[in-house]
Amino acid sequence: MKRMILLWAALLTTAAALAQPRIRIEHGPYLQNVTEEGFTVIWSSTADAAGWVELAPDDGSHFYAAERPKFYDSHLGRQRIGRMHSVRISGLQPGTTYRYRIMQRGVVLNEGNKRVILDEGYGNDILKHKPYTVTTPDPAQERVDFWVVNDIHSRDSIFRRLIRTAPEEKPDFVCLNGDLATQIETRQTLWDACLASASEILTPAGIPLVAVRGNHENRGVCSGCWSDFFPTPTGETYYTFRRGPAFFLVLDGCEDKPDSDIRYYGLGDWDAYRQREAAWLKKVVESEEFRTAPVRIILIHMIPGGASSWYGEQQIRRLFVPELVGKGIDVMLCGHYHRYQWIDDGSRGVDFPILVNSNVDRLAVSADASGIDLKVFDTAGKLVKQQRIDKK
Repeated sequence: MKRMILLWAALLTTAAALAQPRIRIEHGPYLQNVTEEGFTVIWSSTADAAGWVELAPDDGSHFYAAERPKFYDSHLGRQRIGRMHSVRISGLQPGTTYRYRIMQRGVVLNEGNKRVILDEGYGNDILKHKPYTVTTPDPAQERVDFWVVNDIHSRDSIFRRLIRTAPEEKPDFVCLNGDLATQIETRQTLWDACLASASEILTPAGIPLVAVRGNHENRGVCSGCWSDFFPTPTGETYYTFRRGPAFFLVLDGCEDKPDSDIRYYGLGDWDAYRQREAAWLKKVVESEEFRTAPVRIILIHMIPGGASSWYGEQQIRRLFVPELVGKGIDVMLCGHYHRYQWIDDGSRGVDFPILVNSNVDRLAVSADASGIDLKVFDTAGKLVKQQRIDKK
């Protein structure tokens, strides 16, 4: 009798699990870290799932014409289970267009090593949704075109207006230069702030995101989830990448007040983080890849300190600026002030110009070996400011 009761209990548990609704894609996907040899796809599911990406060449064949390689959301050799999914596709050819679809199997019962039951699977299946496409950069690309938006602070309607023409104008990437939200209280915060719109508008056009952490991304219950949304080649919030003629330095100024400020509840450790970043930066600017690049651009949310600046800006000037001066930097692109500024008088201790973009405009940058054009557009798409940097 006891054995029968246990059997019925197991059957009822299994039936209940299998009766659960199928787990769906909740948000995304969007693209990150698109390089000559690969790219990263990120999305979220409505509940815990195991996810993967299937890849096919853009050769006119049907997606189901052959067995397509699968790239899994895995860690240390095991597929990960969760609601956030990040898959790196690698081993690709430069200057080549690929098709991809995202798939997942929902976890309806997880008893660890005893038993795991997955549902039948769901994704942007080829029969229901046209596969997404992405093109890896061509190393012979002579010009890079990209957009910068910053200080959105969860004003998604503004963000949508700023990027709405991207599918037609096709920038190489869109940079989110910090303060996407005022604080990150839940994972939903970043989706609502701008990532759901970025996925809807940019992903079908194959346009990736480049993310810079702002000071406000250090705040909130879920501030530690930043790297789940924006993984980087270094595993840190500072990193580099090359696109066409330009070498990009992505820096993180961290918070704007001292670690001991009462608003951080004794949890701040940004002084040590900036010091490690400065040590890394010193090695980067000594590298062959940096020194031989025709164009060198810095992306950072906060600006180096001036005469009346706050603590975080002073630390950027103290730790980062000495490693950048005399290294042939062409321009530094910032946000944080919520208003446009063009600073080229050396007042911030640097020997390169600084452009501070406002919180209601889009900065469009076009760079090649001859120079850099910087144009600022408002939400109506009107050109409101422009600068030109000629290469010597």
